[in-house]
Amino acid sequence: MKTAKLPTLATIIAITICIGCTKNSDAPAPQKWAFNMEKIWEINQAGEDKLLRPGEPRIADDGTLYYRDFDRDLSYIISDDGKLVNTFAPRGGGDGEISYYFNCFPAGDGVAICAPDKIHFFTNRGQFVKAVPNNLFVRFPLAFRNQDEFWLAPGALGDAPGDMVAVTHVNAATGEEKIIHEFTRSDEEKKPSGGGVIVGLTPQIKMGFDRKSDRIYFGKNSDTLIYSLTDDISKIDSISFTCTRRPVSETDKKNHFARFNVPEDRMAILLGALPDRMACYHRIQIVNGLIYLFSAEGIGDNQTGQDVNIFTRDGQHLYYGRIQVESGWHISGPESIQLGQGFVYAIQENAAGDKKIVKYKLTLPRS
Repeated sequence: MKTAKLPTLATIIAITICIGCTKNSDAPAPQKWAFNMEKIWEINQAGEDKLLRPGEPRIADDGTLYYRDFDRDLSYIISDDGKLVNTFAPRGGGDGEISYYFNCFPAGDGVAICAPDKIHFFTNRGQFVKAVPNNLFVRFPLAFRNQDEFWLAPGALGDAPGDMVAVTHVNAATGEEKIIHEFTRSDEEKKPSGGGVIVGLTPQIKMGFDRKSDRIYFGKNSDTLIYSLTDDISKIDSISFTCTRRPVSETDKKNHFARFNVPEDRMAILLGALPDRMACYHRIQIVNGLIYLFSAEGIGDNQTGQDVNIFTRDGQHLYYGRIQVESGWHISGPESIQLGQGFVYAIQENAAGDKKIVKYKLTLPRS
């Protein structure tokens, strides 16, 4: 592939914002936002298939929900009114089959599913389109503009091949690759992951793509700068914030790996790579022109909601709030809540092990 490297970056515009702390005295304090959640529907099965171990929910622009049932090795498409549309991407080695599922992204009018060796593209109804070779461990997708253009970075900051960590734009149709930004790493961020990435704890690059403005927002989740740019990569803006990272205990880390039956000797290697503090955030999302930062709260299995901070594009911290699931239920991890335009999907579980997917209507601020 052709590779072009970005020349010296233009002036970065820094604006102070704040997560989980007191704003500067000359700026208005963020207000608490009431999401006013109202249940629209819930399902405990898709078609005839009972939910076994659902995860990785993703939302298309039209409200379609994609998720993976990891005990069935199968992905599902659910319409915005809760009906099963189709299943796709079973485990296997043929066209439209996935050797090993890692992640899923909306990709233009379709969907992309990432395996260790390829990115598999499907239509919005699950028909196989193509597969593109890719080494997921050093070229992890961050966001997709469409099924030809996407952005990549190492899956963990500690797994970068050199001293710097690059964010790369890929155009698979032309074969062109372009580095749009490079990050330096702290000592904490240089520790190799050993293949044990924990969302919200492992230092990673995160990205949000605003399809309306065609602008991307990205940053190191362990740092306090978020960058933004469009196709004009000679002009990168940034916003800065302060962050109090929450401590995480060795016990919590061990319990996390124990849930996946990680052997003791392997666990010791993975634990050595992990920080003792959560990241500042685990997701960046743009809704109605506003920046949503999803706080990295913890790695336990009893999280009952998601703290969110909401900012303008120029860095003003407008609101903070919490998306809370109903009493007696919890989410299995930070990726189990997905926000759409005026609604949210939440994959939930109770103490008895019952699973359900709930769609809520909610009130969101306007830009």
